[in-house]
Amino acid sequence: MIAPASVIMLSIDGLRADVIDDPTLALPALRTLMARGTRGRRLLPIFPTVTWPCHTTMVTGASPARHGVLGNLTFDRARGEVVEHFGDRTTAPVRMETLWDRMHARGERVAGICWPKTRDVAAVADNIPEFYEQELFERYASRPLWTELAQHHLPVDRYGAWSKSHPLGPMQDWLSLETALHLLRTRPPRLTLLHFLTLDSFQHDYGVESAEARWALVHMDALLGRLVTVLDELGRLASTALLVFGDHGFVDVETTYHLNQILRAERLLEVDARGSITRRLVWAASNGGAAHVYILDGAPATTEARLRERFAALPGVDVIGRERFRDLGLPDPTPDSAQGDLMLAAHDGVFFTGHPTEEIAAAAPVYVAAHGHAPTIPKLAAAFIMAGAGIREGVSIDSVSMLDLAPTVASLVGVDLPAAEGRPLAEALTVAPR
Repeated sequence: MIAPASVIMLSIDGLRADVIDDPTLALPALRTLMARGTRGRRLLPIFPTVTWPCHTTMVTGASPARHGVLGNLTFDRARGEVVEHFGDRTTAPVRMETLWDRMHARGERVAGICWPKTRDVAAVADNIPEFYEQELFERYASRPLWTELAQHHLPVDRYGAWSKSHPLGPMQDWLSLETALHLLRTRPPRLTLLHFLTLDSFQHDYGVESAEARWALVHMDALLGRLVTVLDELGRLASTALLVFGDHGFVDVETTYHLNQILRAERLLEVDARGSITRRLVWAASNGGAAHVYILDGAPATTEARLRERFAALPGVDVIGRERFRDLGLPDPTPDSAQGDLMLAAHDGVFFTGHPTEEIAAAAPVYVAAHGHAPTIPKLAAAFIMAGAGIREGVSIDSVSMLDLAPTVASLVGVDLPAAEGRPLAEALTVAPR
């Protein structure tokens, strides 16, 4: 019944539920943890199954309707602007308490390394948020930590360049791991939030079963193995609880719909010769296999019915109205809400973009695999393993809800998370669930 001295939450972006059982992949670190701990055979994400809403659910135990992060990309109706949670380019906060808030209030130290939605969060004492622009890293990373890393000859001046470029992603993940190891050696946090991105990037670029994606998974396992080795060398392995998981699965892309080009054809969106928006009655914010569709001021009263019919005519697309939002963990659309008036959910193999012109679409990266789709598609399930202090060995759980991660971690570190919708995984814990 002794709580762990520290907890590490390691998110391997895009770690699918099925890959751990692939006998052709050498994954010794993941399989060793699985053997000495608890495995959830499927971690069920929230909708849309994209990085920023999922990671926010992981630290709140709540659905997007309550924490407010409704997609990687959403739209601000009042300002008429796209909101980019992706890359933490927006100051829009998480709208409820997180694990780091509860722990900071109790005087516990939290570290975040490339964890989404940590920009300008004082409760994360040692913090390098997930950005893509070097100037944002320089401005918002915890200054003492940033300086220490540079003094130890770690190339923090390359964080932005390595984050932006998918081929250089392995270097970013190496740097993130070295940052975590520095903290474990110098001032071990009670909770460490660590996020690796290479596997996600390589699946997007090359495909789910590509040689590149398979290499990325083996590389992620090697980084995890180094983390475990250093914990052992420091004498901290036995007192640490380690949770390793994906935030979503993946599907290969066969069909792409450019939603805002469809809206242009319907004369609900207009652009000038440079591709700039000149008139916007409807806007679609794509999130891969999902999209928010916003019906804005000035649109005819018949617009929603017209859009339902138009989008439902696309093969492989489900149109979801507000009557189903609550069941999906989404809020009602209001003038101050980032929730679309309609949601689109793609079938397996279908992908959405928001590129409003053919020229913009042609210049954009082409994804051959994607996520964002409804979590009911089996391929969207993520992997989940936890082992170490406070965690039972040899437990297998068929299905774990993403809502349960934060309450489980709260039990391990001994804090309450009263606003969470999920529950601790009591069957996997040796500490008393809170």
